[in-house]
Amino acid sequence: MKPSAMKPPPRPMRILARSIALAFAGTMIQHAAQADDEMQKVIVTAQSRAQSAQEVPISMEVVTAREIQNLGARNLGDLTGYLPGLQVDATQATQPIFGIRGVQAGDFGIGTDTPVGIYVDGVYTGKTGGALMNFIDIQRVEVLKGPQGTLFGRNSAAGAISVVTNEPEADFDASGHIKVGDYGRANLDAMLNVPLGATTAARLVFVRDTSDGWVRNATTSTRTGGDNSWATRLSVKQKAGDATLLLSWEHEQLRQHGWPAFGVVKGSALPMAGYTGVYDAAYVANFSDPRKAPLENDTDGRETRNFDGVTLRAEVPLGGVTLRSTTAYRTFSSLNLTDNDGTARTDFMLATQDQKKAYNWQQEFKLSGATDKLDWVAGVSFYDNRERQRSSAIVNTQTLDSISLMQGGTPDFATLFTGLGMAGVPGVDGSSIFNWEENNEAKLHTRAFSLYGDLIWRLAPGTRLTTGLRWSRDRKEMQWYVPGRQSAALDTLLNTYGPAAGIDASALPANVIFAAAGPLAATPVNATHNWTDWSPRLVLDHKLTEDLLLFASLSRGYQAGGFNVFTPPNPTSSNPRERDPSFNPEKMTNLELGFKLYAPSLRATLNGSLFAYRFKNLQDVKLGGSSAIPTYNIINSDQEAKGLDLDGRIRITPRVTLFAGVELIDQTYQRFETTDTSGATLNLSGQPVGTPAFSGMAGVNANWEALNGRMSATFQGSYHGKNRCNDDTRALQCLNAPAFRTGTAVSKADLRVGWDTADGKFGIGLLVNNLFDKRYVYNLDGQTKAFGLPYASITAPRTIALELRGSL
Repeated sequence: MKPSAMKPPPRPMRILARSIALAFAGTMIQHAAQADDEMQKVIVTAQSRAQSAQEVPISMEVVTAREIQNLGARNLGDLTGYLPGLQVDATQATQPIFGIRGVQAGDFGIGTDTPVGIYVDGVYTGKTGGALMNFIDIQRVEVLKGPQGTLFGRNSAAGAISVVTNEPEADFDASGHIKVGDYGRANLDAMLNVPLGATTAARLVFVRDTSDGWVRNATTSTRTGGDNSWATRLSVKQKAGDATLLLSWEHEQLRQHGWPAFGVVKGSALPMAGYTGVYDAAYVANFSDPRKAPLENDTDGRETRNFDGVTLRAEVPLGGVTLRSTTAYRTFSSLNLTDNDGTARTDFMLATQDQKKAYNWQQEFKLSGATDKLDWVAGVSFYDNRERQRSSAIVNTQTLDSISLMQGGTPDFATLFTGLGMAGVPGVDGSSIFNWEENNEAKLHTRAFSLYGDLIWRLAPGTRLTTGLRWSRDRKEMQWYVPGRQSAALDTLLNTYGPAAGIDASALPANVIFAAAGPLAATPVNATHNWTDWSPRLVLDHKLTEDLLLFASLSRGYQAGGFNVFTPPNPTSSNPRERDPSFNPEKMTNLELGFKLYAPSLRATLNGSLFAYRFKNLQDVKLGGSSAIPTYNIINSDQEAKGLDLDGRIRITPRVTLFAGVELIDQTYQRFETTDTSGATLNLSGQPVGTPAFSGMAGVNANWEALNGRMSATFQGSYHGKNRCNDDTRALQCLNAPAFRTGTAVSKADLRVGWDTADGKFGIGLLVNNLFDKRYVYNLDGQTKAFGLPYASITAPRTIALELRGSL
């Protein structure tokens, strides 16, 4: 792909220029407009109670439906950068990574949990196939920082993300939204709300997202980097006296190409001629800039998902107490096929495929009540999840020969095929290539039970003490199975012509890539483990004035232990760690001092918190192991951090609002040992984890009357400082090559300009994401990086879209 192919066509830029000019012209008359000076108070349910966000003594961020529209956000991944402290890697929709305040785990295996809990209308979504869904009729997103064990059905060691959708309403309503843009972007969402009687209403929502993708694969001529999905939700709300029942069904289908993997090593001479096991200056001098080079993948990859969910919620007043019940069933199947070498070379061809299928149901009961002195919530929760995972490595015999040569061995397959060709076998010689696939299969059954309570004591006027406690019981049953390789064409060849030369398919190894696990799990192997925990929460808050809330909190979070899907137990080993390869639970202790200021006279809010935490046994993944091709293995580390969060907004005129947020954080390893690419041991204790010391965002909203309606403009940008490198990440994640750098500071700006009719029922908007077309290489990864062939991920280019909105 030529560099010019990454730039959008010129016509949308002319439209954008005219719209910006109109926006700035409109601001000249904004002072003549009249508007309500009251700052909107956002109501949240972060503490299982309806409260103003400014009254909740928790460090949190709230994103409203309007802000989601201004960003053009399709899912949680599009919020990254605009909520300091929140990290969402949505590169692969079926394998997302969530982090809060630097605590994030990249494990895609089913054997571990995520420290950040994701909830949609109170239902836990897990961490894999069902965690990153398209926004469907969203009311708001609440991001709670720090442990949240006493407020949700599942524990959340580092924080929680709560997505709240709109419920059916008593009045008829209908709306639609269309977005079209460059790179074949075509999005549609529609909503129909219908009253079915005096006490019943139904709401149907449909969402369709498609785009061709922003890059073309030069090998297959297919565009990739786009998306293709549709989703729907049908919900029915029934009032029965003072009780409320809400039944909803949602479905999603995702069908798209895999994320592009850009190779940075060009030419067939490398890595054989230059890679010595380390990425020294001489070797990285050969790297090319992936932002300027064509994408060359021998597979386009594939990412699919089928998701279905049914939820029944009930709210029943019982005297002075309210009973809330949530019953939910979720099922999904997903597939993720990825080019893992970033090239179209047959001699290093490697693709990986991950398939999952899960079924889970959840039941939660909550009782809540309030008196003059006490506001309390108590709950009981049960979670049952059954999940299967098949991890596949797809290579060929030429790849295995190349790796053997780099490890000091010989090209065994080339030698074999040469001999067969010389013996007269038709169509076979030293350059012959046969496919070779290996699979690692795992099953998991998780059962979790918990009791929790949260009490707010009103000690004095303006002073409250919150105490909470959670008891958790988790049980995981894991099964490993590693069948023999799949290489039908090769086996047929050897079984047909090999016996004459004294060889057949049985002489080949059962596995090469999963060889370490294969002998232990050639037949299914099982392990079971239980974990129990008590997690407390203590918060003291005081209203210094009517508009200033001060709070201090001490809380502990917990996440159950788990298993590595690539490391089965060895019942015959004398090493207890090998007999029981489970991992200890994750535990976080968090101390926080904060304030929340609401100043009506200044039309402003300002929130801040100082925090410090220690996190034990964070479960993450790292490539390694003794196999020919490295596999992903669980690593554990203890981490600690201290930092500052600040966010605020001010309405400087009735028509102009400024907003901003920053996070300062110093995150380091308290205890961690790992190995580098050469196998040497690295002690990273005391070194930075990698999280940038500074991240921030800022923006401005403006609106004014024009063209018999209302114009609006939103400009917002984000900035992340450079990664803090350590002895392990300095080689690739903080690369400083002549062609490009990684781990650098990153900035991004977005603009939306719109016009709505006076009654607000119809509107048009122009949305520009990545306004200044900033492109970054944000990752160098892949299993072939162990052999000097990493692939790069790069950020998407500027995109422009036109929106049309209407409602009845």
